[in-house]
Amino acid sequence: MEGYAGFIGILLALLAGLAAGKAWERYKLQDGRWIDRRRGRESPHYMLGLNFLVANQVDAAIDELTRAAEVAGDPAEIRLILGNLYREKGQVGRAIQEHQSLLQRTGLRKLEHANVMLCLGLDYKHGGFVDRALEAFTEVLRLDPGNRYALANLEKLYEEQHQWDDAYATRQKLAQDSTPDARQHHEMILAFLDNERGTQALKRQDYQEAAKRFQAAVDLDPANPPAHLNLGDAQLVAGDTAGAVAAWERLVQAAPERAYLAFSRLEAAYPTLGDPQRYAALCRRLIAENPVDWRARLALARFLEREGRPREAIDPLLEALVHNPHALTLHQGIWQVLSVLELPPDLIRRYIDVTREAVFYMDPHLCVRCRYRSTELLWQCPHCHEWNTFIEERMAPAKDSEATLTS
Repeated sequence: MEGYAGFIGILLALLAGLAAGKAWERYKLQDGRWIDRRRGRESPHYMLGLNFLVANQVDAAIDELTRAAEVAGDPAEIRLILGNLYREKGQVGRAIQEHQSLLQRTGLRKLEHANVMLCLGLDYKHGGFVDRALEAFTEVLRLDPGNRYALANLEKLYEEQHQWDDAYATRQKLAQDSTPDARQHHEMILAFLDNERGTQALKRQDYQEAAKRFQAAVDLDPANPPAHLNLGDAQLVAGDTAGAVAAWERLVQAAPERAYLAFSRLEAAYPTLGDPQRYAALCRRLIAENPVDWRARLALARFLEREGRPREAIDPLLEALVHNPHALTLHQGIWQVLSVLELPPDLIRRYIDVTREAVFYMDPHLCVRCRYRSTELLWQCPHCHEWNTFIEERMAPAKDSEATLTS
């Protein structure tokens, strides 16, 4: 009988322990008060707040979530969300107050502390308090070394401050243990960062280090245009014209859609190597490989016009105009050649036929992430700070729309 009673006692103790554990999951002692965490999430105000948040009605979401917090005894998770909403609304000071007050609460677990510091870092970043944001994200990584959100935001801050070495090291941490697809994306960004490190070395006139960094960028991403261009420039400064030409030609091979970025460099370098006609051959090869490449046609026409062969130059220009009638640079090239040819009536009529109803553009470029527009090709968007997101925005000709969607 005594054994049976002992067994019952042990069983009751186990049941009591389980009940206490469940209670701890639901309730938490906070500033001397027991907080019902589930009560906040089950509140209709909480659900309404989330619905308003999904509908992008921030003010209504704040009102409902504030009521939900009051019902549940002010739980930390809802106050954390409210602080983030204040930040998104532009009330950075209020957001900082909310998140700083959470840090004063006792009993925060390590990961909870890290999450609050992450939100506080985002507040500081949004408000332009760069040094405080850096400190906050660094503290998050001390508490949670694998926090990818902190690493990503820390890297962006380093980029904005042109601290390229720190940005590179941070991106390397992000690339660790990533999937093959993600790894390729990280390597693309690392290549751009290495290119920036090389550019800094060029400014210091450290040409050896610059070439090393540009080569490292090319090794990471063979299709990285600025690294190829800058590597050639560094070799040209060092007196290695053949090496420079090889670097620029590798760009043409690896990223033919960006070949035009090397045109002026190659046109100037080929005569130095004793082979000026090599440039015309390059342009014709690019046209043969990609019949809608209007930039190669423009480059060929300019070369022929400078060679004193304007009548030969007009054909590639008019052919290019069929593929991109909105490019102002093409029209300028045609006007130049027609002026040299003293405006032959047949060519004028042909030009008018091709350009009828065309809208002129100064070759605009568009960021596919945030829709930021630029008249020049940028490697990093100054608005959203993403890398390699610009495309050339083109309006397709009526009879050639499908073929001219890409440059």
